[in-house]
Amino acid sequence: MDSPIEILKKYWGYNVFRSKQEQIINRVIENKDTVALLPTGGGKSLCYQLPAILSEGCTLVISPLIALMQDQVDQMNQKGIKSMMLTNTQPLGVQLDNCLYGNYKLVYCSPEKTLSTEFRLRIKELNINRIAVDEAHCISEWGNDFRPAFKQLKKLRELLPLIPIIAVTATATPMVLQDIIESLELQETCLFQESFIRPNIKLKTLITEDKLGTLIKLLSGNKDSGIIYCGSRKKTEQVVKILRNNSISCDYFHGGKSTNERKELLHNWLTNKTKIMVATNAFGMGVDKSDVKTVIHLNLPSSIENLYQEIGRAGRDGLSANAYLLLQASDKNRTRDQFLGAIPDKEFIRVCYKNLCNYLNIAYGEGNDLINNFSLADFCKTYTINPKKSLTTLSYIEQEGIFNLIKYNKQKAVIHFLINQNQILELLRNQSDASRVIQEIIRNHHDVYSSSFELDIERIIRVSNISFKTVITTLKKWHNDGNLLLDYAQTDIQIQWLAPREDQYTLSPLLQRLDRYTQVKKDKIEAVIAYAYSTNDCKQKQILNYFGEKYKEKCKQCNASECI
Repeated sequence: MDSPIEILKKYWGYNVFRSKQEQIINRVIENKDTVALLPTGGGKSLCYQLPAILSEGCTLVISPLIALMQDQVDQMNQKGIKSMMLTNTQPLGVQLDNCLYGNYKLVYCSPEKTLSTEFRLRIKELNINRIAVDEAHCISEWGNDFRPAFKQLKKLRELLPLIPIIAVTATATPMVLQDIIESLELQETCLFQESFIRPNIKLKTLITEDKLGTLIKLLSGNKDSGIIYCGSRKKTEQVVKILRNNSISCDYFHGGKSTNERKELLHNWLTNKTKIMVATNAFGMGVDKSDVKTVIHLNLPSSIENLYQEIGRAGRDGLSANAYLLLQASDKNRTRDQFLGAIPDKEFIRVCYKNLCNYLNIAYGEGNDLINNFSLADFCKTYTINPKKSLTTLSYIEQEGIFNLIKYNKQKAVIHFLINQNQILELLRNQSDASRVIQEIIRNHHDVYSSSFELDIERIIRVSNISFKTVITTLKKWHNDGNLLLDYAQTDIQIQWLAPREDQYTLSPLLQRLDRYTQVKKDKIEAVIAYAYSTNDCKQKQILNYFGEKYKEKCKQCNASECI
């Protein structure tokens, strides 16, 4: 049998392990309960992926993030490590049969999936050799992304008492770590914890009333890879426009982009065709790019955990890197309003859930296993309710395991021309962008003059290099002018229901926990504000102390007064 280092070379192409990886892997191979607290970029997933290759049977990986699970499954299969994910797109029984007879090494699923009756009845058949709990901080009510279903994972231990568990996370305070160990009922647990210190990253907080001007100065003449984090999709687009006007190589990335667009954007950034990616905070998760030299926050994140994960995407090659936080005096109240003002009260949650079920035509007792496409903007417009509070409510309901929310950006346009071919050609005599849009539609679709057809919007954009906005604007104008009929719908979320609609009973656990949710959220906001606006204490030391790492040295690299 190959050794761990031979497997590392064969499948990952590395000659040495990072830091504590080898110790962790050796303990996992010995089938002992393990907790690994490794910072962002520390190679946590390798600690359960590599042992899976060296063991009979499969490793069950439980994760709260569907997109991240899918990325890992794709990466493992590309390496020749047979992997699968349990989804809601086909019957669970069929998927469990595939798992049983497919000789998979890694099987990924959400915590909610493990609680289903069918899964628990069949779990002993699946030849599971160990359980890996990814993003394990979600177990704790005091963690950054508490997910109630994680609390019930100890039921798996009752079903598989001899199966070892490895829990991995990048951010956990001492209270959260203890919660992880107790909740999973880990036996003779060995904790492997790397220091949160990032000595190669210089942390700098800059108070400025001209953030964009400061940003341009920081990036002027930039030749290195970097990330700029913004608080909204609209802001990413505004920033890119200004940076491009100042000859800075950049692009923007957010959930509103199509799947193909996101793949192309990521590829361009990974290959350094694009130097700076301006993005919302979802960008960078699961992406291992070693040469990022600069991470800049234009807005305060919602917690120190999020801030630490995002700045940790810089300097993974161990070389010097910079992390800037740009602040204005007004950002304190703006941050409180942004994150705390979006917290719904109990009545809002009840009304929002009821409206959602009505909007999607979910009758009482129905909903389980249904999949709905959903437009948040249209939903909020229909019921005249606050979009931010609605999105927070949907996130809370997702955490309760009632449904999964999947970013699913799709535009569907069905058109039917009302004028004949000669009339259309007459209108296309001018050389405007609108004419080009219609010309591309005619070239790329069959029977456009005789019947309705669905437009392949992504193809039109790709082959014509015309913006999405121009395509839709043109279609709407031709619709208003009476030249065609347009049926256009935009979906930004897909909802996969995991439980039937039972109104008050469904929401009861969430409503009972709401006060605690709110207090934890407030504490985290105040902690990140205190960090940002403290001018005396070393920034590195503040982060370390937050995570319970008592550190008295000064980094002598940040711009706090004690380090200058």
